[in-house]
Amino acid sequence: MILTYSTIMEKEIREEPEILNNILKNNTPILTSIKKFLGNKDINGIYISARGTSDNASALGKYLIESILGYITALSAPSLFTIYKNPPSLKNKIVIGVSQSGKSEDVCEVLEWGKREGAFCIAITNHQDSPLASLADEVLPCWAGKERSVPATKTYLAEIFNLYLFCSVIGDRNDILELLKDVPLCISDIIEKAFEMDVSRFHFMDKCICIGRGFNYSTAMEFSLKLKETSYIFAEAYSSADFLHGPLALVSYQLPVFVFLPLGPAYRHLKEVIDTLREKTKDIFVFGFDESEIGESGFVIPYKVDEVLSPILFAPVFQAFANKLALDKGFNPDSPRFLKKVTITR
Repeated sequence: MILTYSTIMEKEIREEPEILNNILKNNTPILTSIKKFLGNKDINGIYISARGTSDNASALGKYLIESILGYITALSAPSLFTIYKNPPSLKNKIVIGVSQSGKSEDVCEVLEWGKREGAFCIAITNHQDSPLASLADEVLPCWAGKERSVPATKTYLAEIFNLYLFCSVIGDRNDILELLKDVPLCISDIIEKAFEMDVSRFHFMDKCICIGRGFNYSTAMEFSLKLKETSYIFAEAYSSADFLHGPLALVSYQLPVFVFLPLGPAYRHLKEVIDTLREKTKDIFVFGFDESEIGESGFVIPYKVDEVLSPILFAPVFQAFANKLALDKGFNPDSPRFLKKVTITR
């Protein structure tokens, strides 16, 4: 049976369940070995370096590592290494470089500095023969195959899944590990439903706001990036807490607002924000798990999961949304103007 897809981006989104299974199969033994090695090390923090989509994945990684492993975790400022030549000490740290291509020179330089200072360095990348991988003590591959569409989709999900797996194995969280084993099948079902979404009401949208909180602040950031890349929309991402400190004044009937609403501790606050927004505009689209809250203006994920795991299930939904909206607007999401697959920065 020959399957056809409207875009390469769609094809790559539909490959995600198999990729996650491959990560579980191949990377769990690597992480078990890393855990054994770290057992004799004095680690006092974790430092993550990334750019672009990988930086959004790393923002989620910070929440996961601090909440599950208890290590203070910092997202790097690569310019301190490449431009200002005044980097922080990375002694007794785990340094994680996250890069789809493994070619980001500034990310590589952070790992190189970490190696000089004796840090334990890990690369999360889709290319095991990349400069980043060669610098690392251990590599967690994305196992995503070649990603041809310029907007990263399957590699983003692979990166965050690797970070979940890292935390569950290193932290002896077998409860999370068992839940991760069910994710590929859930993702497969969600993808089918996501590509049935009707996005036509947003055909003329040229700006919007994307809101999340906690574990899903990174979700809002990555969704806004996908809208920028594929449909050239001025999409701004906010934590729901920060949104109330000023940006709320932007809301009008002409400004669509997208909210990621998981089940868990952040639900009550996000629900209050949604209620506040509904007093000011009807143009609210909710991605969530609570059908009674979402109604007709949103997308309901048909699985009940802990808030910590919700970013994994949200990812293919907002990716499919971005793909469909670009096509509705008459754009090719695979080849956004001015962009190329690998961006090299220092």
